[in-house]
Amino acid sequence: MPQISGPPNPIDEQHKDYLSGWIEKQEKDKIVATLKAHYRIIHSPEDKEILGKELYSNTTEGDFSKKAQEAVFYKAIYKDIFKSYLSLLTQSLPPIGALIEVVIHFPNYQSEIVFLARITSVETNNELGREVYPARLQGVSVNQESITKLIYDINQKKIQNKLEDDSSKLM
Repeated sequence: MPQISGPPNPIDEQHKDYLSGWIEKQEKDKIVATLKAHYRIIHSPEDKEILGKELYSNTTEGDFSKKAQEAVFYKAIYKDIFKSYLSLLTQSLPPIGALIEVVIHFPNYQSEIVFLARITSVETNNELGREVYPARLQGVSVNQESITKLIYDINQKKIQNKLEDDSSKLM
């Protein structure tokens, strides 16, 4: 099967030093999704500069609310990143108010989405004898390169599924 090359993967060597955890999405006090994630706390002065960078300057909540009216893909991201109850589960106590960069992994597409979020609250839980810190997140902006890559990966998956479906009809 031919492979179509796409844009470079934004999730590369720069993310090797990120901390790991899980993102939980809740709806009506029920966890509806749990995905592997990596994150880093963005310290000063970078925390004040990063939103002005091209990767994040045009993908804030306001930008997504407009794009959500135009395309289902953007509506899904808008709902999931900016309007959902998201929590980062980690074993390292994150500071309330901190800006973090989060990488969520989508195994079905072998892709990721990267976004900035602010930690609005942190709880302490004990699970299996270990401290776990669910940190409530408020989405701030989505990394433009990761959006481009995710769109590409979703389209590749659709093409692959279509080719497999077509080839099974020939047999």
